[in-house]
This record gives sequence, C-alpha cells and structure tokens, in this order.
Amino acid sequence: GIHAEYMGFVNREGDMYSGRDKIVKKKDEKTTEIEDEVAKAFFELENTNIEGGVEGIKKVKFCKAEYAVEGENKALIIVVPFPLYTYVKKNFAGITNYMAGKFKCPVFIIAKRTILSKYEKRKGSQKRPMNRTLTSVHDSYLEDIIYPFEIVGRRLRVKTDGTQIHKIHLKEDDRKNAEGKLAALALVYKKLTKKILSFEFVKALLEEKRKKKKKEAKKQAPKQEKEPKEGKTAQSIPFSLQN
Repeated sequence: GIHAEYMGFVNREGDMYSGRDKIVKKKDEKTTEIEDEVAKAFFELENTNIEGGVEGIKKVKFCKAEYAVEGENKALIIVVPFPLYTYVKKNFAGITNYMAGKFKCPVFIIAKRTILSKYEKRKGSQKRPMNRTLTSVHDSYLEDIIYPFEIVGRRLRVKTDGTQIHKIHLKEDDRKNAEGKLAALALVYKKLTKKILSFEFVKALLEEKRKKKKKEAKKQAPKQEKEPKEGKTAQSIPFSLQN
C-alpha cells in the first residue's frame, strides 16, 4: 500500500479519462500543468502494449514533476512515493523510453525522500535515521538518476576558488549507453542538490589500480624459505670451540 503520508490525496473529476488518479497529492495541493501532462502520459502508457506488459506500471503513481533547464539543456524529473519506486525499477525501460519520446527530453525518475535536520528536536533519546541525513539523501538521488548504470568510484575535487566538483566514475562498458545522458544527469543532480558533477569512465584506471595493488601485495608477502632439492638432505655440522 501507499505510505500513510499519501493516503489523503483526492482524485479530480474525470480522473478515469485523464489519468489524474496517477497523481498523489495532499488535499490542499494543486497540480501544475506539467504534472497533469505526466499523469495523462502515464494513463496512456497503461493502455499501450510495451515490452514486459503494464501490470507493474498500473501501480506506479507520482507526487511531483518538474523540468530542470539550463541553457539548451532540459530534462524532466518525476518524483514517486518511496514505497512505489520498486515498480518503477521493474518497468524502468518501458516508462523512461515512453516518457522521453512523449516530452522530447531525457526523463529521470527518483523516489521521494525526506531530509531531517540534525538540529530538529526528537522524543527522548531517539536518533535521526541515517537514511534521512542530507548526505544519505543526496547519495540516494544520485543512485536513482544514474540507474541503470553503476557507480564504481567517486572523488571530490576542490578548485582554487573553493568550488567543489564531485567526480563520478562509471564503467567503461556503459560508455556507449551513458555518454549521451551525462549532461542531463549533471543538470538534474544540480537541480536537486545544488552540487556539481563530472563523469569519468574508468576501465583503464581500474586495471591500473588492480595491477598496482597486486604488485604491492607481492612485495609485502613474506618470503618463503627454499626447500632442499630432492635427493639432497641438509646435514647438521657440529661446531666446537676446541681445535
């Protein structure tokens, strides 16, 4: 079921035909024009024969949709309630490909997450959950927008003017499918977190590191004593101080 936070949303009149039942909103929240368009697209998608069927897609609802725009770059961000994000992953290709074709731009779907301030008062000795910290939520956003690609490493670079750039390492094998989406990925992450991303494909770098580690491990390994060759036995030679 949907998290209790979302149980109070209302369907507008005519939602059966427009797809408005796909939008999860609180009673006093109004939808935007782009959200209405996304809802309609979801409704149309349910009635389209796509690879993998539409059973999981029927369960997908969203709570927010907005554009990230910078210069000529544009991407659509769709936010879904966290409990429903699993259905997005199961039907990821079908949903994103259809939406990208519909809205003529890259589409990124993320799960809704809540950041809790470390200064917020809590009952008794209750601690802030680790998955509600700023860092954890931002890392989860990154994993959502990178999906289905895998992050294999990351570094933080600080420029002389204090600007921080988060360098993300992706697999060289993903270059063909990921390279055309990198500008949009960076744009969306900046919209969500105000952080700057750069990307690097790291097959060569990883191989170099593996070889270096192997070489270091070989150097540090204890030297084994040589065993006497077959047919020859080590004899003890008595030592005496007397001549």
